[in-house]
Amino acid sequence: MAFRFKLGESFDEGARRIAAEQIDHGLSLLQGNGDQVVSIHETRKSLKRLRALLRLIRPVIGDNVFKQENAALREIGLSLSGARDRHVLLETLDKLEASVGFGRRTVADQMRRSIAAVNGVGALLTMQEAHDRLMEAKARLAVIKINGDGFDVVGGGLERSYRRARRAFGAAYAHPSDEGFHEWRKGAQAHWRHMTLLSRAWPDYLGARALEARTLSQLIGDDHDLALLIAFAHSDAAGLNAEQAAAVESAARQRQGTLRAMARPRGERLFAASPKRLCKSIAAYWNAATALKAQELDATKVSGAPKRVRRKGTGRRRAASGEV
Repeated sequence: MAFRFKLGESFDEGARRIAAEQIDHGLSLLQGNGDQVVSIHETRKSLKRLRALLRLIRPVIGDNVFKQENAALREIGLSLSGARDRHVLLETLDKLEASVGFGRRTVADQMRRSIAAVNGVGALLTMQEAHDRLMEAKARLAVIKINGDGFDVVGGGLERSYRRARRAFGAAYAHPSDEGFHEWRKGAQAHWRHMTLLSRAWPDYLGARALEARTLSQLIGDDHDLALLIAFAHSDAAGLNAEQAAAVESAARQRQGTLRAMARPRGERLFAASPKRLCKSIAAYWNAATALKAQELDATKVSGAPKRVRRKGTGRRRAASGEV
């Protein structure tokens, strides 16, 4: 179940195939008997992939359809967020305490007790409701109208999404705020998934871009998790006094500064090209890769399956050199 368009299939066919695969994956997780936190996390990842796909084809399905389907998928994800939110807060607290600390162990212990008492685990009924809504989304997306031909089906959405992420990058450092970095994170995540979807155009290059965008989104994701931890520390639910909450915030802000410094050069490299230049290049890569694939298929039809010739002793020499 590769989250990628195939060379040789039309983009409208590919979009429907990928949407169905991601939804089926989510449905199987919601009905499974595995760890509930893991199942919810993996289902939400499938929903994010779906939303990235919709963003890529947004211009050819129309803003109204995009907003309707994107909102429906987002609501399903939010309905499953309780257990995952609690897990993320605990994980963020552990990492923060290990890297920076709060000065007093009692603060972290109090935070853990408070986190355990709130943000309850999603009930099975919620998972069933999410399953039903996902089934409805599958039926709608199977017949979604996609207007366009060739790379134009994805080209407009790719350029629009990349431009938005690039602007968010500049704004995040020009006027630093938790909200600004969260916007950049969403843009980086979308670009990561778009590069993955189109990676067969040039696996080495686009795969590298996808990996860079993924690493970047993880760094900014940790930044966002720290912002959520700060908000929780200052809430009544945390049970901390003003001095203790300030200690948590001070440690979190220190760590955020480190993460943002690490993310900046990655952003400068990833978003160096202009939107038009990047998208024009990727369109050329895709068309070239499609042509090369067609040549390979034609060559195979003409010559038949190539015969494999094995020279005497080759296997032994390769085994000795560590090549096999």
